[in-house]
Amino acid sequence: MSSWIQKVVRRREVVGGLGLSALLLLFPSLAAAAGPTLKASKLGQKIVYRGYVYTVVKSKGKLVWKQGAKVATATASASAKPSASATPSASATPSPSPTPSATATPTPSPTPTQTSTPIQTPPATPEGAFVANSSEIKEGQVKIIEVNTAKNQYTSYSFSRLNGKIYAVSIICTHAGCKVVAEKTELVCNCHLSIFSPYDGAAQSGPARLPLTRYEVTEKDGKIYIKP
Repeated sequence: MSSWIQKVVRRREVVGGLGLSALLLLFPSLAAAAGPTLKASKLGQKIVYRGYVYTVVKSKGKLVWKQGAKVATATASASAKPSASATPSASATPSPSPTPSATATPTPSPTPTQTSTPIQTPPATPEGAFVANSSEIKEGQVKIIEVNTAKNQYTSYSFSRLNGKIYAVSIICTHAGCKVVAEKTELVCNCHLSIFSPYDGAAQSGPARLPLTRYEVTEKDGKIYIKP
């Protein structure tokens, strides 16, 4: 009889345990409320049970487990620490291009002043002062030439050639002292328009009445000379 009763009791315990286990699986909050199965043996003892912190407290003279705050679980693993980005290598600083040295500007050498070479006039001869080469006064030509008569004293005369002979007269007009000019085969004074012959200096027209002064001319060895 006693063995049968014991079997019944065990069956009830098993069924009750199974029912309690089913309830705890369906309702986790009930499992948390049921508290740890570990016997509370020391006041202030703490454990984590089913996600909650339990602390041993004294209630009605007994040591019991008191449910505390829920333990927060890590929901995400710590993010991987980013690897340090590679420090960009310092770009090479371009070396400054060398500054071209200033080219020294050469100092221009002074241009030597050209000294005029005086025309060497043939010295006076018994024939007179040199005038020009014979080829410079052609037949029928009237030409006024400046002559170095003596000691660099220059005087202008009118020279002409007629029938191969050279003639020389003054270029100072006998009317008012103006200088005459050669125009083709005549000597003309532009002051009052007196006209003279280039060969013998005779006044041909205009206010002048006196002829131009004539000079002796010699032609020798292809050169012309005058006696002022």
